Amino acid sequence: MKLEETEEEVKRFNRMVTFYKPLTDWWKSLLNDLTEKGAMKSSGIKIDGVSLSKRLTDSPVLVVTSQFGYSAHQEKIMRAQAFQNKDQIQMMAGRKTLEINGNHPVIHNLLTTVKSDKDSVNAKESAETLFQTALIESGYEISDASDLAARIYKLMSKQLGVDPSAVVGEIELPEEEEKEDETEEEKDDEEEVVEESDDKKDDAEEKKEEVKDEKKEEL
Repeated sequence: MKLEETEEEVKRFNRMVTFYKPLTDWWKSLLNDLTEKGAMKSSGIKIDGVSLSKRLTDSPVLVVTSQFGYSAHQEKIMRAQAFQNKDQIQMMAGRKTLEINGNHPVIHNLLTTVKSDKDSVNAKESAETLFQTALIESGYEISDASDLAARIYKLMSKQLGVDPSAVVGEIELPEEEEKEDETEEEKDDEEEVVEESDDKKDDAEEKKEEVKDEKKEEL
């Protein structure tokens, strides 16, 4: 059931649309490049636009299909029937619209970044990652997930304080001396155990001698 909007809500939404226009225009152009000549060229996805959402409350973004396009569930069925025919799969992908949540802090921060620097690498990577994540969350499939995986690995590297561009190579192993030290420690432990057992034996023998002496005295 759709509730009727008040006049104030309509005015506020229209102001939000104007406020976010620099971001929505920039984002649409970025996604067109991504899907037409970038990492998602083979997906067949076409971008209708980027617009402010009235339905989002918690999530930052959402992907919806055009009025006459396939839903996410229909796309899955048609993909299965296409038997991996790339041309047919691209035709089914249809046109998509990215809806953004203007009240979400991530979206507001992205707007601020884009206003100050439209060529920001971080802004571009964040915007593309948000779109790809929204596709999956909305139930659509990404034909090649390697680009999204690479973006996630980069984000994880940054969170862990690792240089994302660091070259993968053989790690340095500790010197063998550490193993020798461990062996020496084990030997010391064994010697202590032997000494303890010897002490116990001596105590037992002393007790036996004491018992013998007591019996002799009694006799």
